Amino acid sequence: MPQIEKTMDMALMGEHGALRQLAMLDQDIDAAIKRYGTPPDRTMAQGFTTLIRIIIGQQISRQAATAVWKKMEIAGLDDASRITDAGVATLKANGLSQQKAEYVHGIAIAVTTGALDLNTLADKPGDEIASILTALRGVGDWTADNYRLFALLDMDAWPYNDLALQEGMKILKSLNSRPDAKTMQNMAMDWQPYRGAAALMLWHIYAQYKKDASPAAI
Repeated sequence: MPQIEKTMDMALMGEHGALRQLAMLDQDIDAAIKRYGTPPDRTMAQGFTTLIRIIIGQQISRQAATAVWKKMEIAGLDDASRITDAGVATLKANGLSQQKAEYVHGIAIAVTTGALDLNTLADKPGDEIASILTALRGVGDWTADNYRLFALLDMDAWPYNDLALQEGMKILKSLNSRPDAKTMQNMAMDWQPYRGAAALMLWHIYAQYKKDASPAAI
């Protein structure tokens, strides 16, 4: 597997980095950076593999998603052409649910036929990227936002309906309960265009806050 160039750190904490800018807007973010440090660099490669890995990770733990992906890699089910040829039944036999197998197979077909070109997304505005991705069966806001953030380094992508993110917001803002998706959207309005940086920081806060947790556990 080719080495992925880690560029998230620069996007966050470079001279004009998004997290650096956000810390100047929000004193709670600034205090959290001083207490917990900065988030780890979790840059992911652009393209089909990252998109389906995010789909695999829907509504399951990161550890479980990693285990499924490793099984698929061992079976050679790690690119669009092979997944297209393999079919839904083979994907199910390698750890995917019926629904996720259908999603992944459908996207593989779209890529192999040229109906979907993920290589063109990086040059498009975030809202347009989200529209293209959420038009795919199996891709909702959470998946599109995570792809924008981790693969395209869109520092305003905001996966507001992520539970760990909501827990991070609860900690950051000393709330009595975990905010719901609508509240998350409203609370982050003043963070634009740095909501993606905020998301990375909130995941990091939650990971560090949990007893014996590490950022990679999120």
